[in-house]
Amino acid sequence: MSKSLNQESNPSKVYVLFYSFFLIPLMVVITGTSFFIIVKFLTLEPKSASDLLNDVKIGSASKRWQSAFELSKILANKTDSVDDILFRNQLVTAYSRSVHDDERVRMYLALAMGQTGDQFYGKTLRTGLNDENPATRLAAIKALGVLQYTPAVEDLQNIITDKNRKDVEYLTAVVSLGNMGDQSVIPDLIPLLDHEEVNIRWDTALSLAKLGDTSGLDIIADLMDRTYYSSYPEVDQEEANQAIRVAIHVSSNFRNAVFKEKLVTLAEGDENMEIRDTAIKTLKKVYGHQS
Repeated sequence: MSKSLNQESNPSKVYVLFYSFFLIPLMVVITGTSFFIIVKFLTLEPKSASDLLNDVKIGSASKRWQSAFELSKILANKTDSVDDILFRNQLVTAYSRSVHDDERVRMYLALAMGQTGDQFYGKTLRTGLNDENPATRLAAIKALGVLQYTPAVEDLQNIITDKNRKDVEYLTAVVSLGNMGDQSVIPDLIPLLDHEEVNIRWDTALSLAKLGDTSGLDIIADLMDRTYYSSYPEVDQEEANQAIRVAIHVSSNFRNAVFKEKLVTLAEGDENMEIRDTAIKTLKKVYGHQS
């Protein structure tokens, strides 16, 4: 009887031992670790632009490009002041030395300089136009456009008239030239309205309109028509939405009967509520149209 009782109590004893010597300590460790992580998260201060630039200079390979990426985001959001000459010179030096680094470091540093809006970086970015690496070269082209660095206009004109360039370079240069606002490039842009690549035609029309030229208005009207994108199945819905938003914005520089008609159609029944609202506001602002 006693032996039987002992056998029945063994499972219970094993469970108690497991609970006392394994489960409880494990729960204590998990609770303590969770508390530590939460406290560390709450007390962790976001890195400044200077901190991130320092990580780019002395960090590990993976940390350098990640820090360059974060730096470009901070400067895009204008959340940190980077006007002092020390920071500017260090950023230029980091970019100059990145030519043999991971391409992502140089790409994101170029974009970071462009996001500052500081013309100080224009001369340095122009050196990136000669990079052998196509990805870093594209980043320099884009950054110069964001910076609106007009001394580089001739450099970008040379790109769009060079028959040996790849389409993606034409496209990036076209967008940047539109952002720079120099109307002297209009004669070089107009032939690209007939380019075989549709994206180049679209962005050329948009850039010309930004420069006040009407040569591509028919293309912009098409871009404001949602049914137009059914001919391009490779363009997904979000890309179509973005193209329509940009076309609406550019169209507001002109009073045009076709544009007005397209805007009315979007305002009255487009599937995207944000686009409807934008169309309504543009109709009111440009045409005095009341919904």
